[in-house]
Amino acid sequence: MKPLYTLLFILIFTVKSAAQVNDLLVPRPIDTTALPTETLYLQVNNLSFIKNNEYFNLIADGYTLLGNKLHPQLLYKPDPHYQLKAGIWLLKYYGRDRFSEAIPTFALEITTGKSRFYIGQLYTEDNHRLSDEIYDFERQLDARSLENGLQHRYNSRHWQTDTWLQWEHFIFKNDTLRERLNFGQTTTFRTQYKTWQIRIPLQIYLQHRGGQINQRGSYNAGLNNALVITNAALGLSLYKNQIFNTKIQLGLQYQYFMYSLNSGNPEELIFTSGHAQKWAVQVRYKHWQTGVSYWLAHKFVAPKGNDMYQSISRRVDKYLDAQNQPVNIFRYHTEPHRQLLRWNTRYQKEIFRHLQLAFAIDVYYQLNRAGVQNPAYTSTVQNQLDYAMGLYLNYRFDFKLAKIK
Repeated sequence: MKPLYTLLFILIFTVKSAAQVNDLLVPRPIDTTALPTETLYLQVNNLSFIKNNEYFNLIADGYTLLGNKLHPQLLYKPDPHYQLKAGIWLLKYYGRDRFSEAIPTFALEITTGKSRFYIGQLYTEDNHRLSDEIYDFERQLDARSLENGLQHRYNSRHWQTDTWLQWEHFIFKNDTLRERLNFGQTTTFRTQYKTWQIRIPLQIYLQHRGGQINQRGSYNAGLNNALVITNAALGLSLYKNQIFNTKIQLGLQYQYFMYSLNSGNPEELIFTSGHAQKWAVQVRYKHWQTGVSYWLAHKFVAPKGNDMYQSISRRVDKYLDAQNQPVNIFRYHTEPHRQLLRWNTRYQKEIFRHLQLAFAIDVYYQLNRAGVQNPAYTSTVQNQLDYAMGLYLNYRFDFKLAKIK
C-alpha cells in the first residue's frame, strides 16, 4: 500500500496511547501562572527509578537502570506573563561513585492566552507527545530528557500542539563532529461524537546532521555533509468512558509511521526509507491501565525511538575474534520485516502529597524469524519473549523563598 494514500485514508483509532505511555513520569502539574509575581521560589523535581530490560533478541540489548534524577532550580516571576528559571540538573546511577551528569539549566517561559513559549531549556516531561516508537520513553531516565532551544505549546478545547527546535550539538570552526539540530511538531485535534471521544494525532520529527564549518570525516564518505532524517506518524483515535456503566475506559488504536532520508549515504541507519503500522487496544480503570498491540514494520528506523521497534540492530558488539579484535556481529544486522506483539500494564497514583508512584510491565513477543551466524556468535530468534519492568517515584514541589521587587 502506498504510504501517501495510507496516511490520507486512515480512519482508525489511536486512543491517547502515546500520551498514556509518555505521561507515565509526568509529575502532577503545578500551575505556575497562579503564583504571585515579584517572588522567588525554589522548585525541586526528583525522580528515583529502577528499570530492568530483560531482552534477548537480536535488535535491543538487555540492561538495568537504577538511579536518581534531581533538578533543583530557582524560579523568579517578575510579571504575570513570564518567569525565569536557573538550576542544576543532576543524574546519579547507583553503583557509580560520582554523578553521571551535572548540567546547568536556564529557561525563560512566557505565557499568553492559550500559548506558552520556552527559550533555553525546553519542556520535555511528556516527550513532546511523540509516540514511543519515534521518541523512546526511556529518555526520561538519562540526560536525553534535557533539551535546549525554542518551543511553543498551545492547548485549547479542540487543539493541542507542541512545536520545538532543539540544538542537540553546537559546533565551532574545525570541529570534528557535525552540528545536530532537531525540529518537531505534534498536533492533536480533539472532539466529541455522542459518547465517544475522537483524537486525530499528527507527529513530525526531523533530525539534521551537518554544518558548514566542521571538518568532514569518514561518515561523509565523499557524499553530502548534510543528512536529514524524517520520522512521521498519523492516526485517528477513539475512546469511551463508562463501558457497561462502569468506570472502565476502552480505546482502540491505529497509527501509520513513516521514515525517510534525504541522502544516498544512510550511514549507520542502513535503510533510506521505510514504514510501519500499529494496532492496539487499551483499557483503563482508575489508576490501572493495560493493553495489547501489534507492530508490523518494513525497514522502519527512528534514531531516537524505542530500540525494540527498529528494523536495524542497536545491540553492542562485545565479542572478540582470535586476535582479540572486535567482531561486527550486530552492526549490520537488520530485520526488514519486523513483527511484534506487545502487552503492557501500568499503575500510576499520587500516593502522598507531591509524591507520585508509577509501576510498569512491558512484554514483547517477536513473531518474525531472524538470525546471525558468526564464528564468535550464532543465534536464531523466532517466537522470542522479552520483557521490561520499571518502578518510579516522582517528587515535585515549589517553595516560596522571598518577595523581591
